[in-house]
Amino acid sequence: MRRPEAAPQAGRGILACRLARGAARLSLVLAVLAATVLFPPPSAAQLLQPERRVEVNAMEYPWSAIGRVNAGGRGHCTGFLIGERHVLTAAHCLYDPVVGRWRGAIELHFIAGYQRDRYILHSKIASYSRPETYVYNPKPDPKAASNDWAILTLAEPLGRQAGWLGIKALDSLMQSRVKAGDALLLQAGYRRDRAHVMTAGWACALAGVIQGGRLLLHDCDVIQGDSGSPLLLYADGEFFAIGLHTIDLVLKEKQHLGGVLSLSLFHPNGGRADAVRALAATSVRWAAGQLPGAGSAAARVPLTTIDNLLAKLGYLQLTAGGPSGDARSAALSRFQDENGLARSGKPSIAVMGHLLHASTP
Repeated sequence: MRRPEAAPQAGRGILACRLARGAARLSLVLAVLAATVLFPPPSAAQLLQPERRVEVNAMEYPWSAIGRVNAGGRGHCTGFLIGERHVLTAAHCLYDPVVGRWRGAIELHFIAGYQRDRYILHSKIASYSRPETYVYNPKPDPKAASNDWAILTLAEPLGRQAGWLGIKALDSLMQSRVKAGDALLLQAGYRRDRAHVMTAGWACALAGVIQGGRLLLHDCDVIQGDSGSPLLLYADGEFFAIGLHTIDLVLKEKQHLGGVLSLSLFHPNGGRADAVRALAATSVRWAAGQLPGAGSAAARVPLTTIDNLLAKLGYLQLTAGGPSGDARSAALSRFQDENGLARSGKPSIAVMGHLLHASTP
C-alpha cells in the first residue's frame, strides 16, 4: 500500500538533486565573479549576433602552426607550435580519465595542417613537461585551469615546415588597443563538432581577468576539442599567441566564456617559476613567429581565408576552381581603395588582418 508514496518521494529526491546541482553551478559562478576583474559586459546585440567563424585552410600560415594533439586513439585536443620542436597545449589533454593516469609521450601524436583526414606534417612526441602541481579535474575549475599547461617536445623539427607562432604577453596597453578595435583577438582549433577541419573565430572580446591575472576570460565561441588552442592576437601586421585555452564557463544563459591561460605565465619577468624554467629549457624565445620554410607544403600566405573573407564582404565571387589571380587582385584593390588602405592588390597576412577587421560588426 505504500507504492503510491514512492513517486512523490522519488520526485522530491530528483528535485533535491537538481537543486543541489543548480546550487553548485551558482557557487561556481559566484566564485568566478568574486575573483574576477570584469570588463564591460557584451551588449545584447553582441550576444545575439551570428557566429563569426569560418573554416580555414590548415595548410596556410598562421593556421599551419596550429594542429591536433591526438591522444592514444581516445580523443584529441588542439595545440600550437611555438618553435621548431615545441608545442603548447593543455595539460588535461594528456591525462587519461578512463584509466586514471598520465599518458606516456609514446601515446601522443601532433599533426599540423590537418584537414579532412589529410595530413602531411606530423610528428611523434619525444617527451613533454607539465606542472607537477596540476591536478586533473573533469569539472570547470578556474583554480586548476590557471595551472593547466604542457610543453610537448616533438621528435621531428616540424616547425621548419609548418612555421610557428610568436608568443606575447597581453599587457594593459594592448588590452586598451583590443578594446578600441586597434588590435584583434582570434581563436582557431579543432572543435568537437568539426573535429576534422580547422575553424577560426574572431573579434573576440575580453570579459575579465581572474586568478591574479593568470586566466583571461573571452567570448570566443569555444567547445570541447578547442582545449589547448591559442588565443591569437593580430596587431601591427603580425599574429601572436597570447593565451592557451583551458576551460569553458557559463556565466549567463546566453553568455559562454572561454578561459585562457595567459602566456605571461612563461615570461622571465614576473612569470611562474616552473613555467619559466620549462620554457627556458627549450629553444623558444619571446619573438615574432616564423613562416613555413621555403619549399614547404604549407603556404606562407593564407589565400583561402583571404578569398573567403573577400567573398563574405561582397568583393569577390567564389567559383568551384577558386578565383583567378587577376580576380583576387582586383577585389583586393577595390577593398583597399574603399577602406583607405594603400593599394597593392597583393594578398598577405597583413591584408588578411585588415579583412578580419572589416568583417567585425
